[in-house]
Amino acid sequence: MKILISIGSLLLFLGCSHISVTKNLLTPDYLLAKDSKQLTFIGDHAHPRFSLDNKKILFSRLDKNNHRGWQIYELDLTSNKVRRVTYSDGDAFDGSYISESEIIYASTTDEIKESPLLNKTFDKEFPPSDLYMSDLFGTDILRITHQPGYDGEPMFVSNPTRPAIYFSSRRDVVGIYRIDLKSLPVTVVASEKDKEKRFAAITPDQNSLVWVDKNLKTSEQKLRFYDLKTRTAQDLKANEGDYKDLIFAPRPPARLFYSILRKGEKYYQIEVYNLEKKCTQVVFKGTDSLTAPAISSETPEKLAFLRTFEDKKQIYILQLPDDLGPCLEGAAQATLKE
Repeated sequence: MKILISIGSLLLFLGCSHISVTKNLLTPDYLLAKDSKQLTFIGDHAHPRFSLDNKKILFSRLDKNNHRGWQIYELDLTSNKVRRVTYSDGDAFDGSYISESEIIYASTTDEIKESPLLNKTFDKEFPPSDLYMSDLFGTDILRITHQPGYDGEPMFVSNPTRPAIYFSSRRDVVGIYRIDLKSLPVTVVASEKDKEKRFAAITPDQNSLVWVDKNLKTSEQKLRFYDLKTRTAQDLKANEGDYKDLIFAPRPPARLFYSILRKGEKYYQIEVYNLEKKCTQVVFKGTDSLTAPAISSETPEKLAFLRTFEDKKQIYILQLPDDLGPCLEGAAQATLKE
């Protein structure tokens, strides 16, 4: 399946950061794309993730008719059956697969019980939460972190000798941390005063991280590239808008998918940045916000994402288009030369 993207007059003015470089980018509405399919219809949803065999999707659901808080669910893509995985007293969110039978997620259950008065009212974006590992039936549960405050956005890194989890944690400021699952020490990867660091994603070769770096004084955001071996960081992209939901495609080349609310736009759109070609492409944009991309490891690749409609987010899936159109960098340069 190919989606053709044509460019009208691409507006880009030096020094005018409030104008989006994709504002006049014409692309078919994603709902009209061939073979797109809506997977969920009831409740509110977040954080879809493919299983290792690409046959299931793990996600969070808020369904006030059946439970008060967010819980983890699993959808079988073959049978279309949905099954609840967690039964937490608090919220359970940010779930992803570790293996065919285990998952990792964040939950507020124990934090709220341990400090009920302190956590009676809390920041909904950074709730008091810890990280947990569990089987797919929510019966065999292991609490991993015990630090008061927010621990979330866990990312499991498989390794035969040193499996680890990278995650976001609010310890004075929100930074990126790592926990070694063999010896369980927690180490700081990146933390900085007046900076918020979130949504860490690891490259397919596991040598580098990319995260969103937000200046709390100016609200400007960057995508920071961090070499795990040399422990050096550099800007990958900067000041384009509000980035979130970073995830690398499992198969090379290194392609970073993310959601972005570009300056000058009304809705979030899904983009991809090829680190090797230094090429940014719009995957989908539409008349609703599109967020939380997840990429399967199969061939051809599938894309799962969220569409916001009437203040609720539903999960959609489709085959990732072969042709995503031109690089935004090239189109912008061509416009400047004219």
